[in-house]
Amino acid sequence: MIGSRIFLSSCLAVALSATLATAQTLIPQPREMHAAKTIPLSGGVNIACSGCGSEDTFAAADLRSELSARGIASSASGTEIALLRSSTPEGKSVLSSASLQLTSEMQAEGYVIAPARNGIAIVASTPEGVFYGAQTAKQLIDGSGSAAVLHAATIRDWPAMKYRGLDDDLSRGPVPTLEFQKKQIRTIAAYKANIYSPYFEHTMQYTSQPLMAPPGGAISAAEARELVAYAKQYHITIIPEQEAFGHLHYLLNWEQYTPLSETPHGHVLAPGQAESLKVTKDLFTELRRFILAHSSTSARMRPLSWARDRLKPMLTRVASVQFIWTT
Repeated sequence: MIGSRIFLSSCLAVALSATLATAQTLIPQPREMHAAKTIPLSGGVNIACSGCGSEDTFAAADLRSELSARGIASSASGTEIALLRSSTPEGKSVLSSASLQLTSEMQAEGYVIAPARNGIAIVASTPEGVFYGAQTAKQLIDGSGSAAVLHAATIRDWPAMKYRGLDDDLSRGPVPTLEFQKKQIRTIAAYKANIYSPYFEHTMQYTSQPLMAPPGGAISAAEARELVAYAKQYHITIIPEQEAFGHLHYLLNWEQYTPLSETPHGHVLAPGQAESLKVTKDLFTELRRFILAHSSTSARMRPLSWARDRLKPMLTRVASVQFIWTT
C-alpha cells in the first residue's frame, strides 16, 4: 500500500510538473494561463487567417515560416491555429465560448488564446496583439516534424510596460551586417520587445559629415532605411542614439575638426564653438530624416529637460536640433 501511494504521488508530481512546465518555459510568462490538452501535430498545422489585413497576414506568415523551419507541415486538414480580431463574429464567438474578454488594459497589445475547434484561436483587438499571440503560439509547440505537439492552453496576456527594447552599442567591435541586425529584430520581436535602439559614436554614415565614419565600417543610410522598414513589420520602432558631444574622437582626430574640440584631437566637442553646433545639427537632422521618416510612430523628438536647462543658451540658437526620442 505504501509503495502504491509513493508510485501514485510520483505520477501526480510528474503530471503536475508537465502541466506547469509549459507556463514556466514561456518567455515572457503570460499573466494568466491555464493548461489544456496536448495535441499531436502529426497531421500538420492549418494557420487560418481568413479576411485578415496585411499586418495580421504577416503575423500568420511569420508563424507559418517558423513552424516550417521546424519541419511542421502546413495542411488544410491539420490542427488549426486561427488568428482573429475581437471585433469579428468569429473572434466574439471564441471569447464568448471561453467566457473570456479583452479588458481595457489588453486593448493596445494584449491577446487571448483559447482552445477552439481542433486547435487554438488567437484573439486580439490590434495587429500588435495578434502578432504577440502568434509569438506565444510558437512557444506552445514543442518538438519538430511529425513528432511535434501543441500544448493547448487558455491565456490572457498583455505587457506590463509600454516600451520594451534592446539598446545595442554598435561602436565597440565589428559593425554587424544588415542581415544580422534583421535576425536581432526577429529574435527580440519573438519575445515581444517593441524597441531597438542602436547606439552610434562613429559607425553611422552621414553625407553632411562624411569623415564621421570609417569606410566599410559603418551603417549606410540605405541600410538604416531598410532596417526601419523591416522592423516595422515586427512592430518594432527603431530609436537611434547618436553621441552629440562626447566620445567623438574618431571625428575630432581629423585636423579640420581640431578647432571644434575641447582639446586638440580630443574626444569632446566644444559647445561654445559655433561650428560645433552645426556639426551636431547636421548629424541629428540627417538621422531624423532617414530613420524616423520611415516610422509610423506618432512620437516626436525633443531635448531632455536636464539638457534643455543646462544648455538653454545653446539650444535657443539651434532650436531645430533634436536630441532624443520621447512620447
